[in-house]
Amino acid sequence: MWLMICSENDSSALWAFQGLQARGLRPFHLVTTEMLTRSTKWEHTVGVDGAQINITLADGRVINNRQVRGVVNRMTHVPLEHLAGASDYDYAVQEYTALFMSWLKALPDPIFNGVDTQGLSGAWRHTSEWVWLAAHAGLPTPDYSQTSHDQIDESVELRRLLPETTKTMMAITVRDRVFGPTLPTTFRNGCAELARISQTPLLGIEFGVKPGSNSLVFAGATPMPDLRLGGELLLDALAVNLFRREGSK
Repeated sequence: MWLMICSENDSSALWAFQGLQARGLRPFHLVTTEMLTRSTKWEHTVGVDGAQINITLADGRVINNRQVRGVVNRMTHVPLEHLAGASDYDYAVQEYTALFMSWLKALPDPIFNGVDTQGLSGAWRHTSEWVWLAAHAGLPTPDYSQTSHDQIDESVELRRLLPETTKTMMAITVRDRVFGPTLPTTFRNGCAELARISQTPLLGIEFGVKPGSNSLVFAGATPMPDLRLGGELLLDALAVNLFRREGSK
């Protein structure tokens, strides 16, 4: 089986789920964050032979990690609404978060994207870290500084790398392949390298026009890009990668 793990409101993931199903990934199970709190039975063991999970969903489906052949993981948060009002809420949140990180870690490759200490579906890095990684990947980056006078993007509570009025475009990687706008070869190679060194195979990389010139410059990255920007070609590549598994039948 293959898994798409996402929120029921993630329209980009739902679009990809339908497209990947049409490309022959069956059985392909949609597992939403909301499903995981509705009359669900959990079995999670960790031993010398590795970790094993059996999650029985309310509709009777059973998710066993040893039967999983590939995963698209778009989980952004641990569902905690059902814990509201618990007398030991803070303790329960810590334990529940540890459970989610552990069972996600038990999922096998190929996985787009794996759980990380900085995020459930890839690392959510600070802007300064993305700039540093992008520079090491060979992408042109703006000068980065941080002061109390910097303009904050209230939607993500981060400082903008480029002026708010800057037009941007987003490329999306599927491992070493790049989809979206037409980019020079050096940029495409840089995108693939950034995905590799950030250990985020499904990565959205934003570019803008550098102030005072017509050249493109790195403007940010996210492990949760809108997959629709990559179109059908992205789904083709994602399907090929999900089918790949050494020793699979």
